[in-house]
Amino acid sequence: EQIEEKIKLTIDELYEKDSEIIFKTYNLHERSIAHRFALYLEKHFNDQDYVVDIEYNRMLNDYGEDIIGNEIGKRLDFEKYGKETSAVYPDVIVHKRNTTDNLLEIEMKMQWKNSKKEFDLIKINEYINQLSYQFGVYLELAETRNDCQIKFGPFEIN
Repeated sequence: EQIEEKIKLTIDELYEKDSEIIFKTYNLHERSIAHRFALYLEKHFNDQDYVVDIEYNRMLNDYGEDIIGNEIGKRLDFEKYGKETSAVYPDVIVHKRNTTDNLLEIEMKMQWKNSKKEFDLIKINEYINQLSYQFGVYLELAETRNDCQIKFGPFEIN
């Protein structure tokens, strides 16, 4: 409930301060909108020492080191869905860097650009299952605040 409230407050602020970038006619890439969303979300977690990142593609590796040390490229195994293991870039995450303390992963879509929604739901499930995120959220933004969707995983996949 606390996480959901923080997300709702963040969406409210996004629509209050940046609603023009959400319009379909503006057609801004979701990364740009995710950036603004992340800026507003982070202040809700500052007292808990969490940081909010977008497209953060590193994770702690307890099994060895690569070029930059004990952090490796973030990967998920999608074999059970008929896909290969793949590098992933979560839209928004709330975590403590260089630890395994992964609080929240958010996949964000615009209502009119959601053709890959099912794969986002799969990714959320696997962030929870494989990388121990405590919460996974599918966030769909619309032209009006009231039409936004917030759905918590894990999700049933057909």
